[in-house]
Amino acid sequence: MIFTIFGATGDLTTKKLMPALYKLHEDDQMPTHFLVNLIGRQIYEEEAFIEHIRAQIEGNYPNWDEFKTHLRYIQMDFTDPDAYVAFAEHMMSVAGYESQERIYYLATAPRFFPMIASALVGNGLVVKGNMRDKIIFEKPFGENLETAKSYNQLLLGLIEESQIYRIDHYLGKEMLQNVLMVRFANKIFESIWDSENIEHITIYAFEKETVKQRGGYYDRSGALRDMVQNHLFQTLALVAMDSPNGLNDRLIKDEKVKVLEKLEFSSPMIFGQYKGYLSEKGIPSDSKTETFVGLKMFVNSRRWSRTPFYLVTGKKMKDKRAAVVITFKESNCFFESGQPAKNTLTIEIAPREGLALTFNGKAPGLQSYVMPMKMDYCHLCNVVGNTPEAYEKLILDVIHDDASLFTRWDEIESSWKIIDQLEQLKTYEPLYQYEDESEMLAKLKSEWGDFLTYL
Repeated sequence: MIFTIFGATGDLTTKKLMPALYKLHEDDQMPTHFLVNLIGRQIYEEEAFIEHIRAQIEGNYPNWDEFKTHLRYIQMDFTDPDAYVAFAEHMMSVAGYESQERIYYLATAPRFFPMIASALVGNGLVVKGNMRDKIIFEKPFGENLETAKSYNQLLLGLIEESQIYRIDHYLGKEMLQNVLMVRFANKIFESIWDSENIEHITIYAFEKETVKQRGGYYDRSGALRDMVQNHLFQTLALVAMDSPNGLNDRLIKDEKVKVLEKLEFSSPMIFGQYKGYLSEKGIPSDSKTETFVGLKMFVNSRRWSRTPFYLVTGKKMKDKRAAVVITFKESNCFFESGQPAKNTLTIEIAPREGLALTFNGKAPGLQSYVMPMKMDYCHLCNVVGNTPEAYEKLILDVIHDDASLFTRWDEIESSWKIIDQLEQLKTYEPLYQYEDESEMLAKLKSEWGDFLTYL
C-alpha cells in the first residue's frame, strides 16, 4: 500500500494521522509492505522532517525507529501542475506499484481539492474505476454550497463515487457509532424517543485550544463551517433520524438526509469571538469570524414536533468536552416531599466515552423523600490494550473499501444549504467578545433558560 498525505506539514498530520498510522502498524492492521509519502511545500531534509514529526507527537511510540523506515518526505508545491510529473515518476518507481493499494489523503484546505484531484487523474496516479485508487477528502468538503457542488461535479467527472471518501472523524468515534445501538437495541429508549416524552436535546462540542497555527484556514471557515456543518449536524441526524428499514449503510444515510432536509432554525442565534483572536497569526485585524456558535433548531417531522435541539460549540473553552444530552419532560406525579427532577440521558463523546442516566428514587431513611439518582457507564474503562481512535477506524475502513462511516454527497449538500442560510443571517446578529466560556454560557442561559447547567 502507498498512503500519500498532501498537507503533511499541518497539525492534522502530526496530531491525528501519524499516530493513527503508527498504531495500525503496531496492531498489525497495515499491509506487510507499505509506504507513507508525506508531501509538503516546506523545504526539509527527510530525516529532519521525520524527527520533527516525532517531536510533535505526544505519547509513547516504542517502535518508532522501525515505523519511520516506511516514511518518505517529498517537498512539493501541490498547487503547481508541473510538480506532479516528478511525483508520478516517484510513485511509479515504487516496487510493485501496479499491484499496490494507492490512497491519497487530502489534509489541505478545501480550495485545493479540485487542483490536487485533477492533477492526480491527469498524471495517471488515479484511474477512474480502478478501486485500488482512492482519495480521502478532509472536512469540510467545500466552503459553501456552491463550491461543494462544483467540487463534487468535478470529482464525479474524474473518478467514481466509490473512489471518493469524504471524511468526518466524528463518525469514527465510538460513542457516535453507539448512538444507533443505544436507540434501536433498547425498547426503553426508542419507545419514548419523541416530542411527547423529550423536552429538548443539547449537542455540544467544546475545544480548549485557540486557533493556534491554523488561523489562515480557520478565518475562512469559522465555527459554523468548521464544526456545525459536519460534526454537530451529523450528530443531530443520528439522534433525530427515524428507524431505518434495516441497519445498513444506505438505509441509515437515507434517514439522516431526511432529518437534514427538515431542519429549521430559530432566533436568537448566538455568535462569539474570543478575545485575542484578532492577534492570532494569519487573522485580519477586522475579522468578524465566529469562534463560538449557539443555535436553537427544530426538526419539522411528526416525531420531533416543537422539540428544540440546541447546538453549541466554541474554542477557548474551559476544557475539551463533547456530549449529547437528552432531557425528558417532567413527571406529572406530585410528591409531598421533594419534586422529581427531569430525567436525562447523557451520551458522552469526549473526553470520556460513556452513558449516564439520571432518574428519581426514594432517598434512604424513614421518610418518602424523592431524590435524583444516577447510573453511569464508562464505555472503555474495562478495555485492555489500545482502543482505536476515530482516525484509526476510518483509515482502516478505507483500506477495506468500507464507506459506511463516511458522508454521502446528499448529506453534505443538505447541510451546506442550511449553513449558507445561517451565514447570511449571521451578518444581522451581534458578535460577542468573550474572555472565557462562562461569558458565553451566561448569554445562552439568559436566552434559553436554566437547562445549560450541565454544560
